[in-house]
Amino acid sequence: MEKKKRSGLWKWLLLLLLALCMFQTKPVKAAGFTRLSLNRTYTAYDVTGDGRRDRIRIAASGRGGYFNQVRVIINGRNCLVKRFSSFSLPTIVRCRICTLSNRKPFLFLECMGDSLVESTACLYQYSGGRLKTVLNLRSMLSSTYFYKTYFDVKKVSGSTITFLAGGLAYNTGVIDFDMIFAYKGGRFVRTTATTRLASGNIRYSSGKTNIYTVARRFQTYQKAGSRVKTYVPAVGQRVTLTHICIRNKVPYFRVVDSRGRTGWMKGATRSLYQKVAKHPRYYCYFKEALVVG
Repeated sequence: MEKKKRSGLWKWLLLLLLALCMFQTKPVKAAGFTRLSLNRTYTAYDVTGDGRRDRIRIAASGRGGYFNQVRVIINGRNCLVKRFSSFSLPTIVRCRICTLSNRKPFLFLECMGDSLVESTACLYQYSGGRLKTVLNLRSMLSSTYFYKTYFDVKKVSGSTITFLAGGLAYNTGVIDFDMIFAYKGGRFVRTTATTRLASGNIRYSSGKTNIYTVARRFQTYQKAGSRVKTYVPAVGQRVTLTHICIRNKVPYFRVVDSRGRTGWMKGATRSLYQKVAKHPRYYCYFKEALVVG
């Protein structure tokens, strides 16, 4: 009799456990991003923000590896159409679905041509049957200081999106760095203006490094945009560029010399580059900082 009571008790406990598993709250899906390929239809993702799966296709048309039109088709409707002139035909199209931890989806689209000639790099949000621009990344880096730029989604975590930004700066050549945005109050804001340079000079030693050889004297300052002077590196000295600060589209670079002194230099302008960079020395301040392509 006692054994039957114990057996019945175990059955009730098992049923209770199963009920708890069935009715427990579903966990919130982790934030992240998904890469979409061209001319392929996807049906497993929500891009409209209604919590249901959508039918999405990135349709690119053209010939010879060049695209003259890119369309984002959602549920059979053209929600975004990009047309390009013969002078800026893209050869690379990057598209990412970025989903925040609050399940809000955004779509990143970049179209880039030969030699990093970029036509567009924007983050969009679906609204009223259209994809509306919420971030125009290309407009955040001035062409006065950058010859060419490129962007991609690097990471999505919580309510933040980290973009890998880069291109050809007139005083450093090729560089890569992060641009981090947080979603607050219905819009994206940069979390910081200063980030570490991920990579820079590709000619010194093997691989990429941020070590440069000074070819032209320049003044450094205590802070980015400051007027308080620190030191002037000597020609021939090797320095390390550790950080970049973007303020009002203007880049500033943190410079550390061999003695450990630190200071910030303002990025070189296009007009300065055109004035001092002559064949075969296509650089402004650093011997390794070629700006070609």
